Amino acid sequence: MNRKQIAVLAATMLGCLTFGASALAEGESYKIGFSFYNLSNAVWAELVEEAVAYGKELGCDVSYVDCGQDAQKQISQIENFIMSGCDAVVILPIDATAVENVVQDALDAGIRVVSYSTDFAGAETNLALDPDATGKALVEMAKSFIDEKYPDGKFTWVFEDIPSIELGVLEGNAVEAAMLETYPDSELLGNQEVLSTEEGVSVTENFMQAYPDNRVILGISAGVGVGGNEAVKTAVSQEEWDDYLLFSVDATEQECDNIAAGDPLKGSIGLGGGKEHARLLVDCCIDLLQGGSPERYMPLPTTAVTADTVEEYAAATYGK
Repeated sequence: MNRKQIAVLAATMLGCLTFGASALAEGESYKIGFSFYNLSNAVWAELVEEAVAYGKELGCDVSYVDCGQDAQKQISQIENFIMSGCDAVVILPIDATAVENVVQDALDAGIRVVSYSTDFAGAETNLALDPDATGKALVEMAKSFIDEKYPDGKFTWVFEDIPSIELGVLEGNAVEAAMLETYPDSELLGNQEVLSTEEGVSVTENFMQAYPDNRVILGISAGVGVGGNEAVKTAVSQEEWDDYLLFSVDATEQECDNIAAGDPLKGSIGLGGGKEHARLLVDCCIDLLQGGSPERYMPLPTTAVTADTVEEYAAATYGK
């Protein structure tokens, strides 16, 4: 997603993302394929499972594949979707440029194509976060906690970002710019990529060993809110959990449980959750197949989920 596209995305943020799939006629069904590149991410794993279940409710055949971060494998998997007669495909690409030719093949075959998170040429619509808004929201959420612990604005912090994908770079840049503006006297000690829960555990452990006096950890994935949280809980006594200011993005069900339990995770930016994303994407595919015209860019809203709001958010998002 380039900066012009992001500007358009932000301008179209109207706060309403639901399509409400039209009822399928008796005997009518659609075949929808989800092509993702890393299902070790908690949100994406939750998303594809919900897409299958929700599709079944609607009478659609939904399937998914994981390319394991192999661009060529993902191309082959999308080719298989085309040959198997899919009516629509949803793609989270490992390499947005690499999939352009196979996406065109899908379009030529009459298949509707939707992008998720990372946009690419040929997609008819893209459901994704606004990286600038999300990065700024993360820092704004963390601010009240940081100000209470460090009223002079002098502290160190580490950043668990996602520099391997363009959207992660843009979101990471937004976080670092907002932190520099808000806390010019703070010191960023280091960056390390975290996407999965396993990475969240190992990277946080490494940071805690390298910087034993650091207490502020920001991240932009559920891997931080789940894996990073577990790493801190394992490394220090419960009496010390309150000293750690850990923040993440995604507010998955597990992250909400962590926040509600008073764990080191103090807050997470909610984007609706994998289940909601799944339903939006399936509805979007059906909308396209039934002649609808969804917006080209559909931004996800940001919600600061902390101890004060987690009960309400979890109830609305996860039915808890």
